[in-house]
Amino acid sequence: MNASINWLQRRWGLPDAAVTAVRGLLHAESEGSTAICPGDPVSEWGSAAAPPDAGEDSPVVIVEHGGAIFIQSRGLFNAEREIARSMAALALRGTTVSDVFEASLQALFPGADAGDRQVEAARVAATRQLAVVTGGPGTGKTYTLARVLALLAASGTAPARMRLAAPTGKAAQRMRAAVEQSLRELPGTFRTHAAGLEAVARGGSTLHSLLRYHPGHRRCLCQRLPSGTVLIVDECSMVDVHLWRTLLAALPPDARLILLGDPNQLESVGQGNVFAAIVRASDQPPLCGVHVHLTEARRFRDRPDILALGGALEASDAAAVCGLLESRRGTEAPGGVGWIETPPGVIPFDRFPDSVKAALAGVADAPDPGAALAALERVCILTAQRDAFVGARKVGADIERYLAKRGIVRNHPVIINRNDPESRLRNGTVGVIRIEEDGSRAAHFLSGDGTPFPPLSVMKLPDHSPAWAITIHRSQGSEYDEVFVILPRGESPLATRELLYTAITRARRTVYIAGDLASVRKATTTTGGRQSLLEYQFARAGVQ
Repeated sequence: MNASINWLQRRWGLPDAAVTAVRGLLHAESEGSTAICPGDPVSEWGSAAAPPDAGEDSPVVIVEHGGAIFIQSRGLFNAEREIARSMAALALRGTTVSDVFEASLQALFPGADAGDRQVEAARVAATRQLAVVTGGPGTGKTYTLARVLALLAASGTAPARMRLAAPTGKAAQRMRAAVEQSLRELPGTFRTHAAGLEAVARGGSTLHSLLRYHPGHRRCLCQRLPSGTVLIVDECSMVDVHLWRTLLAALPPDARLILLGDPNQLESVGQGNVFAAIVRASDQPPLCGVHVHLTEARRFRDRPDILALGGALEASDAAAVCGLLESRRGTEAPGGVGWIETPPGVIPFDRFPDSVKAALAGVADAPDPGAALAALERVCILTAQRDAFVGARKVGADIERYLAKRGIVRNHPVIINRNDPESRLRNGTVGVIRIEEDGSRAAHFLSGDGTPFPPLSVMKLPDHSPAWAITIHRSQGSEYDEVFVILPRGESPLATRELLYTAITRARRTVYIAGDLASVRKATTTTGGRQSLLEYQFARAGVQ
């Protein structure tokens, strides 16, 4: 019997009739949910369960929400309650702005009309202690952020108080580069702040580094961030409930928190779906007025198919998704999307577009590690799972064999599987193992700021896997010129709208999708379905 269940029975008198429900709760937690609706009555649980306001002792909390009864562990109940209360406190506070605020806003967004959402996002971020800016790829979240930073600096906020962070090293690196590029495009009157703001961008880090957070401890090991901190967090959909709790606990009362992300992407690898819950709760107290959704996708104006496909997925419109793909059969993708129909669960390597094969060969044949790492930024093969027949491991092995038949493969992509303090390599970092003509091998990676790490002996390399193909989950926070997506079978629990949406939005120019239309139809109409009680906690925080 599960040790937790055994403890609940011995210490808390959990009756045998409740064991099935607790087992379901533990399984749901392992799959990312933080609560479940058990279906069976939960009134006869002894002292093991109690309503929220019946004391803090019971290890299981019974909650009535939306006409249903939920159960949740006390620890996760407390975590979600703290998140809701902290965010409510931020949302209910405004900040002062200078007399030149509106003039600065107009100068930063020249020609924008009164209803421009980027302008509204900047206004909210500069006048509230909490701002939530969402939007799909290419809608200008980073462009807006750069102008928010300039607006704050012009209003008297010292750049030294600003912090940029993201959940992963890859996401932090991309955020740094995008913000630096956008800062270079600031209007001339704001260039006096450029040097300080570019230093802010270069100092962007992972949330784990900023907070000195260890997932095993689930606690912040640092003191609170300095008074007056302005913290901007990108890719918020990737942050789990425990890291959210730590992040909010580290903020001083006068902090300003600006959150960016796309709630339609995959949930965090860890527990919870916090960012999506924040967005859903933002039209009710206490979060009213903090959320602005950007809708105009500027980046993909010459790639209309990616825009259309992303919009249809966001709307769960299976007919539109399948219709677009059927009209884009083959490897010609002038609109940005190509559809390659294959039987379910078949690796379509023989039907990879020539451009994708050439890009993979460019990685293998690159004359030096730097060129190989640059080539890896241009192409990515994505799968739903790591193992299984159409998983990243099997697909990668097929690619390796194909390349080996062409000749010697000098560069072998790898991905790090765990954080390693000694080498300073983080989980999800992609690099190459280079084989020199004399047979010697060394691993090469880029640091968070884009500079090369010193070559690392393969013997000292932490746990890693081949990375000719990677999972969609591990691609979050990254972008590539070309993406080739291999869909799972329709019956796979991984075949969800969020999975497919996340995969196609990794592409900057072209995405090819391989699979069968039944899998696409099923994925488009199926959501991840994680359950939590965070929206219940937001509602409680709004009336307290």
